[in-house]
Amino acid sequence: MFISPAAGVHGHGCWWGMVVSRMPALVNGAVYLRVVPVDKIGDDPQVTTFYARLSGLLVRRMP
Repeated sequence: MFISPAAGVHGHGCWWGMVVSRMPALVNGAVYLRVVPVDKIGDDPQVTTFYARLSGLLVRRMP
């Protein structure tokens, strides 16, 4: 998924991330995402949790 400041994720710029898990937020139209940046997937990836607005996310399906 493409994550950007438009999704409410600030301080990281724009980047592609692999979603590990998701959980609905109390606010309608928002979600908690556990994400690993695609360029950091490897032997020991660091999973980070973000609160994001669904309207600012762009999803790409992997084959």
